[in-house]
Amino acid sequence: MLKKIIIPLVIVVGCFAFVASPAFAAKDPIKIGSLFVMTGKLGGYGKSGWQAAQLAIDEINANGGILSRQLEATVEDTNVKPENGMRIAKKYILRDKVDFILGPTASSVGLAVSDVCKRYKTIHLNTQSATDVMTGEKFHPYVFSILSNTVLHSRSGAYYAANMPYKTWMGLNPDYSYGHSSMEMFKEKMKELRPDSEFKDELYPKLMTNDFTPYINKILQEKPDAVWSSLWGGDAVTFIKQAIKFDLFEKVKFFFPVGASQEVLTPLGKDMPEDIYMSARYFFTQPDSPLNRAFVKAYHDRYDEYPSYMAEETYAALYFLKAACERAGTTETEAVIKAVEQSPLAWETPEGWKIMGKDHQVVEDVVWGETTYSDEYGFAILKNVASIQAEQICRTPDEVRQILENYEKNK
Repeated sequence: MLKKIIIPLVIVVGCFAFVASPAFAAKDPIKIGSLFVMTGKLGGYGKSGWQAAQLAIDEINANGGILSRQLEATVEDTNVKPENGMRIAKKYILRDKVDFILGPTASSVGLAVSDVCKRYKTIHLNTQSATDVMTGEKFHPYVFSILSNTVLHSRSGAYYAANMPYKTWMGLNPDYSYGHSSMEMFKEKMKELRPDSEFKDELYPKLMTNDFTPYINKILQEKPDAVWSSLWGGDAVTFIKQAIKFDLFEKVKFFFPVGASQEVLTPLGKDMPEDIYMSARYFFTQPDSPLNRAFVKAYHDRYDEYPSYMAEETYAALYFLKAACERAGTTETEAVIKAVEQSPLAWETPEGWKIMGKDHQVVEDVVWGETTYSDEYGFAILKNVASIQAEQICRTPDEVRQILENYEKNK
C-alpha cells in the first residue's frame, strides 16, 4: 500500500516505544475531548471509535505517553446533532481546557465542531466525518482529517467500477453534505473514466429513514445497471433488509463506498446478499501484517468484536497525535501544526502507512471487494479484494494549491 511515494522526513510510530518511569506521572496529562454518536441507529460507530481510542491511549500510556505525559480522554454523545457538537466542543475547550478534540461521527456534526476548533484555535483530530468540505472549501489549519474522505471514496469507486459492464447509474445517498458530495464526485470521475456512462435519478433519503420502500420502487422502475449508495450504519442495514424482500440485489448491482463496516456486516449476518460491491476505509482482514494482526487481536480480546474502520481510524489518530507532538517537541498548538506542515508526516497504522497531506487530509489507499458470508466470522467479509492506490485518487497538487490559496485569501 502507498507504494512509490518518496518521503523526505518520516516519523515512525509503532504501538510500543519505551517503558514508562515513575517520573512521568508528575507531569500534567494531555487532555482529549471526544465526541461521537453513542446511541441510536448509528451509535455503533461512536462506540467502536471510543473503544479504539481507549485501547490506543492505554497502549501509549503504558509505553511512556507522549513527551513523557500521560493521555486522558472523555467522551460525550452528540446524538448526530450539529448543535450538540458545537455545545460539547465549546465546553471541552473553554471549561475543561482540553488540549485536543477527537471525533465526531457524521459530517454535519464534524463541520460544526471544526468551526468551533477554528474559532478557539484548538486542534481537531477528525476521525469519522468523511466530507471533503472539511479539508476543502472549509479548510483551516486547526483540523487534521485522519480518515479517507469523500474524494478518496468516490474516485476509488469510479476506478473500481470503470472496467465493469455497467453503463446506466442511479444514486441513493443520505441527504447531507457527505451524501451529495459522494454522488457528485463519483459521477465526475466516472464520466472521465467512462464517457459512455449515463446517470439517471439521484435519490436522497434523510438520515435515519425507517421506510425505504419508495426509493426501492423508484430504482426498480428505472432499472439502472448499478446504484452508487453511500448509505451507512443503521440506514444501510435498514435499506438492505428491506431491499432483499424485493429481490433488488438480484436485479441491480450496488456499490456501497462505506458499506464494509462491522456496524453493517455484523447485524446483517447471514442476511447480507452475496456479491455486493463494498468499500472500507479499513477492513480488519487487510493487510496481513504483524501490526494489523496485533491490533485486531488486542481489540477483539478486549471487546469481543472485530474492529471497524471507525475503530481503526480513531486508533490511528492517537498515534498521529503522538507522531506530530514528538516531531514538534511540544503539544503547543501552533508548534504542532507547523511541525506537521514542514514536510510530509508519515506514520504506521494497522491499515498500513498514512501520510498527512498539505491540505491536512490523509493520503491512503482505499480497499474494495465483494461480500461473501464467512462461517469463521459469522458475517460477510470481502472477497476479491482490490486496493485502489492513493496516488490515483488523492487530490492533485493543483487541487491542494487552490485550497490553500483560497484559505489565505479569505482568512
